[in-house]
Amino acid sequence: MNQPNPIPEGATWVRFPRFIGDAAMQLPVLRLLRELGEGPIVVWGPKATLALVEGTWFCDAVLPDAGKPGPWAMARILRRYRAARSIHFPKSLRPALAAWLARVPERIGVDESLAGPFNTHSGPFWEAEGPFLLRYHAVLARRWPDLPPMPYADFDPAVAIEPPAQPYLCLMPGSTWPSKAWPVAHYRAFLLKARSEGFAVAVLGSPDEAPVCAEVAGAEGINLCGRTTLKEAAAWLRGSRGALGNDSGLSHLSAACGTPTLAIYGATDPQGSTPWGPKSRGLRREDVPCAPCFKPACATEGHPCLARITPEDAWNAMRELVSA
Repeated sequence: MNQPNPIPEGATWVRFPRFIGDAAMQLPVLRLLRELGEGPIVVWGPKATLALVEGTWFCDAVLPDAGKPGPWAMARILRRYRAARSIHFPKSLRPALAAWLARVPERIGVDESLAGPFNTHSGPFWEAEGPFLLRYHAVLARRWPDLPPMPYADFDPAVAIEPPAQPYLCLMPGSTWPSKAWPVAHYRAFLLKARSEGFAVAVLGSPDEAPVCAEVAGAEGINLCGRTTLKEAAAWLRGSRGALGNDSGLSHLSAACGTPTLAIYGATDPQGSTPWGPKSRGLRREDVPCAPCFKPACATEGHPCLARITPEDAWNAMRELVSA
């Protein structure tokens, strides 16, 4: 990754996670820091997720990791640029320990992974309640007691795409856990319903999700799986009338773009991880006693928590979301 802007000294350093969904949930945090006006912002972390914010209004500079640095290597970087504060929400000890080793004056993060004692301002994440973004907000409020409410990201990747002439929806059928994946046949039926209602449909995903995306798209959809950068995927999402996905990274990115986003839940709980956006909703069945199980693979025959959410259920929920 090219570094277009020099790394400023005395900046706020925000540690980015490696998963797309977790990175998308840092975008409202960056917007909030901009509203606070606490000086320049440097975002650092894995190269793949830093691509989201490089060259955008959300930060003044990015610094990608060289491999997977240990805490001492990370501390040397923070010392070199005299970081004023480190904000690190990944559930990892490394960034908190690195900031402590570097004697960064303000170290703001979560208690998980034994990181709490190394922070100057810290709070729980998994033991807290409510949406994930409000858990981050509660930690930040320990440093800024008069903190404004957590904003929506309204992320604009500012890259050009060639969308279809007609209004379109986006589908994101991929998932890191099989237990979080709505059936492919349901996605396919939803796509055909959308086409019958006059919408084009773009199917987004990573190269690893190519077989699933191809089956969903068929001949009727626009199969973009593995054919976009992360910013281009965000541009497709931002331009769409609505997006449907699993509890996945692209669903969180969609909400960060301000798109009406419907995320389907089975093994996980929408009370915490519903995508953070002005028109976002988590859809789940309330009559399946084993859900949420928080297990990567389903142990119940027929995977009822997701199979019982019909394409009609999703279409009706999407229609309400888009028209709200």
